[in-house]
Amino acid sequence: MSMAVGEKVTHKMVSHIEGTIAADWQNLAYHLPLNDKGMIGVKNQIDNIEHADRGSLVGQCKNMLIAWLKNDEQATVTKLVKALRDMGKNRSATEIEAMREVQEDPVTVESNSSTVAEPKINMNRRVEDAELSKIAGKISIHWRRFASEQLNISQTEISNAAQKMLPDMNTYNAAIDVFHLWKNRQGDKATVKKLWDLLENGRQGGYLSLDIYEHAFDVKK
Repeated sequence: MSMAVGEKVTHKMVSHIEGTIAADWQNLAYHLPLNDKGMIGVKNQIDNIEHADRGSLVGQCKNMLIAWLKNDEQATVTKLVKALRDMGKNRSATEIEAMREVQEDPVTVESNSSTVAEPKINMNRRVEDAELSKIAGKISIHWRRFASEQLNISQTEISNAAQKMLPDMNTYNAAIDVFHLWKNRQGDKATVKKLWDLLENGRQGGYLSLDIYEHAFDVKK
């Protein structure tokens, strides 16, 4: 269904929200709402966003808004303005409304409904360390969630891997550590196909993007 003129949420709007109410982003998540799974569903997604980007309220706010845009096919300026007014953020709501007619930069998000075509490579071979290294370099702040949900890495092992980010908080060091743990445990079952499916699960979950596929396996959109 096409969206009416002036209803598309723009990058300028997202940046405005980040800059004005980042500290109250969780409240906004409930008012939008962030997803259609009720209070518990919203709380679970808030926890995931908070865990993935600790220490950055602006980053958490942005990730929440992007998740909302992905979850709600009719995520409109009207809904955003109403949520802000319901929160008592009338000034921010008025400022967003003033941006309504500026539609040069609507936020576009990848659809999670379709499956990415598999690359034209041997999917049954064991994944290479070089491919794991590329993925570790791209997965960034989402390594913890991916390790827990898809790689079945324990919380103790995740905590141990997190120590390897020190002293400069380099997420690559932790990510490559959990990937090697997974590969060693899987043995010959650590195939490209297996990893591909796990990455697809993460994409369908809304926290991984297509550029991880492209970067690791030379997939073209």
